Amino acid sequence: MLLIVYGGDAFRVKERGREFVTKFVEKYDPARMNVDEIVFSKKDDLDLPHVADVVTASPFLSDKRMVRVDGIFSFVTTKPDAEPWANVFSKIPSSTIVVLVDVVGTEKVEKIELFKRLSGLSDVHLYPISMLTGSELRTWVQQRAKTHGAVLVPDVADSLINRVGNDTWRLETEIAKLAAHAGDAPIDEDMIRMIVVSEYSEDIFGMIDSVSGGRPEFALRKLAQERSAGAEDFPLFGMFVRQIRLLLQVKALLEDRPNAGKQDIATEFGIHPFVAQKILAEAKRHDFAKIKAWHLLAAELDVGMKRGVAPEIAVDRLVAALLDAS
Repeated sequence: MLLIVYGGDAFRVKERGREFVTKFVEKYDPARMNVDEIVFSKKDDLDLPHVADVVTASPFLSDKRMVRVDGIFSFVTTKPDAEPWANVFSKIPSSTIVVLVDVVGTEKVEKIELFKRLSGLSDVHLYPISMLTGSELRTWVQQRAKTHGAVLVPDVADSLINRVGNDTWRLETEIAKLAAHAGDAPIDEDMIRMIVVSEYSEDIFGMIDSVSGGRPEFALRKLAQERSAGAEDFPLFGMFVRQIRLLLQVKALLEDRPNAGKQDIATEFGIHPFVAQKILAEAKRHDFAKIKAWHLLAAELDVGMKRGVAPEIAVDRLVAALLDAS
């Protein structure tokens, strides 16, 4: 069996992939002896023989195995590359469930040769996850607040969305912080104004644009001002990462649709037109290799923070790399 989870909503795509693994472990393999998880963060990570061995291995003291592979569609994009990978995934034993997870927009992934080959197999199940908007986004925000033990009424949920946008990864981070601050009290708008940095702040965008635009004096001065004003480094790092991720996605879109405008980008990625206009201008200013290098560094720093690297160090290193590469 083959399950494919994909779409532009990074948090919900990753979460859905984790859910499949969690349910498998609960049902078949509490000791996790038959679960393999493989993550590709760059093309050089691709290891076809290893994946083939893992996919075709027999279960150990169990009837079932699960293999989760992250990032395959981001790096296997051409027809020649697709052929051997399609052969591997077309020979999945009946005892194995393979889950392919990738944060790639639905329109883009459906044009990729490997996806076309795999989606035509007999025992495949597709799980496209698009960006949330409107009432669906509000409901999701309220549900995530409930998961964190917090109360978030619709009007306050809307205020949070207006301040953050529909980046569910950042919304999850902000909801967790708000829930911890609120304790047993409902989350209110005063808490949001105090804790959550606005996603669409002209000042914040001025800082980020100046970094990736190669204006070091302004960028460093603005970063210092944001810190002095109380901005925390962890959300600042998240905003830089979101900017880089959007740049990568928009650059890929422009490869297929060179004449795409800000409204096309706003619709495709579910972002505010103001953000779309900024991202479009930056995507046209930078080449793919540079943006990919930024994205890889951001991923490495994110892992570093989970292992104890201080957020302010991660921000400084990312800013230094952006300025050096611009």
